[in-house]
Amino acid sequence: MPTPEQVALVEARYKELAQPVEFDGIRTRIAHELNIPKSAVKKIVKALREREGLPSWWEVQPYRGNSEELAKIRSLYEPFLPVPPIGVHRTIAQQLSLKPALVYQAIRLIRQELKLPQYNDPSLHTQELTTGLQAGDNKQAVPALPAGTMMVTSPTPEAVSLPRESAGSGSGESIPHATESQPTSEE
Repeated sequence: MPTPEQVALVEARYKELAQPVEFDGIRTRIAHELNIPKSAVKKIVKALREREGLPSWWEVQPYRGNSEELAKIRSLYEPFLPVPPIGVHRTIAQQLSLKPALVYQAIRLIRQELKLPQYNDPSLHTQELTTGLQAGDNKQAVPALPAGTMMVTSPTPEAVSLPRESAGSGSGESIPHATESQPTSEE
């Protein structure tokens, strides 16, 4: 349990280093500089960020994939709407042999383009979270494809999830908001 003095030191150093925004490795650096366990630094920084509404380095990362990958990710992600399961980015990453972090960033971009909030209200996942906790699931569980889709594989290792009904039957209506879990970070 960090002392109030340690909390003040960590918060001050974080605010100093996180200009203009925080960076990957900031918590490790603070822990080493102040000789405070990294786990304590992470908790202090998390509380500070929540209290002051500061973005993490992860939240300010741009999508770094190409447009072809983005299109594939979009085609697999949209059938999960309106409320995709927690961890959908891992499912899609596995299907496309991409890194989950890249898919997560792509989904964030897709959600921005669709004018959806970054996350759903957690109450929309109450049963999913309760079931996972009761079953002892770990966060790495991969959700199944949404109902009405099937996996189609090509000669390449890529896979695409296609609706079982005709692709041209979209209504063009706006899609309610959805959520994903944020990938865990080394920080």
